[in-house]
Amino acid sequence: MNIASDGIKLWVSRVYYALYNGMLFFPEKNDLTNKNIEQNNSVSFNIDQSLLTIIIQGTGRVHILGNPDDFKKNTEVKKFINHAYVAELIPNFISVSDLIVGFREYIELSIK
Repeated sequence: MNIASDGIKLWVSRVYYALYNGMLFFPEKNDLTNKNIEQNNSVSFNIDQSLLTIIIQGTGRVHILGNPDDFKKNTEVKKFINHAYVAELIPNFISVSDLIVGFREYIELSIK
C-alpha cells in the first residue's frame, strides 16, 4: 500500500498493511511518514498489485495504535516490526477501479 502524507513535507511511502478488524499498516518509527502523521493525520492511499488489475484508492485519517507487541509472536515479521508502529487507517472515501478485462468505470464510496 502507498500512503501519501503531508505534515513536515509532502511524502509518499510504501508500507506493509493487513486487514484485521479494519485496515492496519506499519509505518517505520523514524520515517517521514510517521512524523507527518503526527502533525497531520489526513492521508491518501493506494492499494494495487503493481499490475493493472484492481486498484483501490482513497482518503482517510490515521491513528497510531502503538508498538506492535501483540504481533511479535510471528517470527517472520519480528525483525521488521521492531522498527515500526501499528497504525489504523480509517477511510472516508474509497474508489475501486477494475482493469482486469479493460477499463471500466470505477465505484466511489463515501464513508461517514
